Amino acid sequence: MEQTILTNNISVFETNTYSGKTTLLKKFFNWCNAQEENRFLWLSVSLFGLIGAVVPLTLLAIYFFADNNFTLWIFVCAVNVPVLALNLAAQPPKVTLPTLFLSVIGDALIIVACFAMFIGR
Repeated sequence: MEQTILTNNISVFETNTYSGKTTLLKKFFNWCNAQEENRFLWLSVSLFGLIGAVVPLTLLAIYFFADNNFTLWIFVCAVNVPVLALNLAAQPPKVTLPTLFLSVIGDALIIVACFAMFIGR
């Protein structure tokens, strides 16, 4: 607690300093904010890396291992279209990067589900 005494008036200031731990999620969002200078790198990674490489691999896994299950095709579109839409809308990396990483995680889960369907036959 910090106290300041003025002439005939007493003012009391409380300084609230929170020195708690920063969570991993907060560190990730701070890192995403710092990636503004690498905007075109992340645009190319999301377009060529995700839309050009990971999505076709996910669709091939659905085609070969999950008997071309249409429901999984819908999940792939629902997971990956927001990345394309956000990049075409020229959103900053603090918006596109969390979406990109969530879609990569979603694609990995879909591929694991395809292998589970293949093994469970």
